Amino acid sequence: MLKLFKNRNFSYLFWGRVITNMGDSLYNVAAMWLVYEMTHSPFYTGIAGALIMIPQVLEFLVGPLVDKWRLRSILLFTQLFQGLLILLIPITYYLGFSSVWLVMALMFGVVAIEQFVYPAQSAMIPKVLSKEELPEANSLMNIAYKGSDFLLTALAGILIVKIGAINIYLINSITFLLAIMLFKNIHYQDKKVKVEERSSVKVGFQMYKKELLEGFSFVKDSTILQYIIPLIIANFVFGMINAILPAYADLRGGESYYGYYLASLSIGMLSGSLLATYFKNIPLGSVIILSFLFSSFAWGGSFLVGSSILSVILFGISSIGIGIANLLIFTMIQSILPEDMMGRVFSFISSIATILLPLGSFIGGYMATIIGSEYIFGAGSLLCLAIVVYWTTNHSLRRLPAYLEINPDTHLKKKSAS
Repeated sequence: MLKLFKNRNFSYLFWGRVITNMGDSLYNVAAMWLVYEMTHSPFYTGIAGALIMIPQVLEFLVGPLVDKWRLRSILLFTQLFQGLLILLIPITYYLGFSSVWLVMALMFGVVAIEQFVYPAQSAMIPKVLSKEELPEANSLMNIAYKGSDFLLTALAGILIVKIGAINIYLINSITFLLAIMLFKNIHYQDKKVKVEERSSVKVGFQMYKKELLEGFSFVKDSTILQYIIPLIIANFVFGMINAILPAYADLRGGESYYGYYLASLSIGMLSGSLLATYFKNIPLGSVIILSFLFSSFAWGGSFLVGSSILSVILFGISSIGIGIANLLIFTMIQSILPEDMMGRVFSFISSIATILLPLGSFIGGYMATIIGSEYIFGAGSLLCLAIVVYWTTNHSLRRLPAYLEINPDTHLKKKSAS
């Protein structure tokens, strides 16, 4: 796998992706704290969280445009525009005419531009590597994206403690400059595409809609939806927590605890993902129930304990169970789906899950202004417990075998109503 780095184009693309993801993680975390610092209101952090997440729901719309435009130009100009927008935040802040609405508008613009980056990077891989090298390349790019995201989110939280949210944006602007320097060195033979071969936005959208509807119909006529309900609830919960965590951390001890909670969450989720492989031979129904039950009790303890440090530790421990359940459920779904439906079904699942993230953020921020951020934080424990009740009371879910033993004919098709 490491031999791919001998290809200079891929090496520049890979490290550019790492730098890009570093920038994305930094500004997403810094935005939440800066908005809270400017307003001291979870309602505004809820709006900010929703605005940051909404463009992710619309990422499919950029696909036809990525197909039409030159990929290297997309990578260069997106990094340039994102860097300029990011730089405006500290400039306006130090000049004294910044406002929370300006920060949120700029962040929405940055995240909207971001939606072009990852599809363009993925589309460039086949242009710089051979067909035989693609599986290893995609694996490495996935590590660069998902694996680093856990660590960089934690790092961003710690940097807020050390240098403050506004200064993170100055560092952030440098990451985009570094990414431009890396992407600029990528050279490949760009085949000329005839005008009639270029798919229009309308055609591309119609094709996407067709495939999404096929995925919807497949899910509707199968048992998959009952498996992903816990993930939908979990995403809703994390949307709420993302909105109120700055306010809750402030109650616990100030901005330093915002960094501690984020680091604890990231470490816990990553640990859960790594530990999940040790449970692959244990009945999935039991693992999911025990994982969310464990998370519920640990999360409740994080809410109830008086010690802020112990609260941070327990919060991280609670996310281990969620990380285990998240990975095993998705692995189980992968194991029972027909290969030709994989992309369409996961497009539908991802769309549903992502839609609830901004909704959770908005509702969490709004409710926190009514009952307090601490009670919204504590509600996370109850929602984990609700997943336990849901999974336990469903006979077919409770008796799910280990995912290696799951039979698509048995666990995918809906049973006729008796």
